[in-house]
Amino acid sequence: MGFHHSTYFAYGIQIPDNGAPWQMAERLEAELPKLKDQCPDVGFLQAGNYDDDMTFLTTRCDEVGLGEFKTVTPQTATGEQLASWNGQLVAAAAALGIADPAVPGWIVVPDLD
Repeated sequence: MGFHHSTYFAYGIQIPDNGAPWQMAERLEAELPKLKDQCPDVGFLQAGNYDDDMTFLTTRCDEVGLGEFKTVTPQTATGEQLASWNGQLVAAAAALGIADPAVPGWIVVPDLD
């Protein structure tokens, strides 16, 4: 059995996992398409320690594999774009029944699968 290591650099918020990660993934795969009209940029990411992934709503997400590097450019996101992403993330969280979501921001998540 092998492991897959990577790191994600994303703009988003962590959301609570209610149940197993696969259950949350199934829920998000079913619910997020219904929100595409008001939250067109919102997707999700599940990453973290082996068998203990965390779940994030994201708008931009870049993966960097083990032994690789990538230049990320968060400064290219305009204030208007960040405001739009913030609104979309908060709206998606509310539609999913998440009260008091975290403030959106740039996040770095190491992942081990």
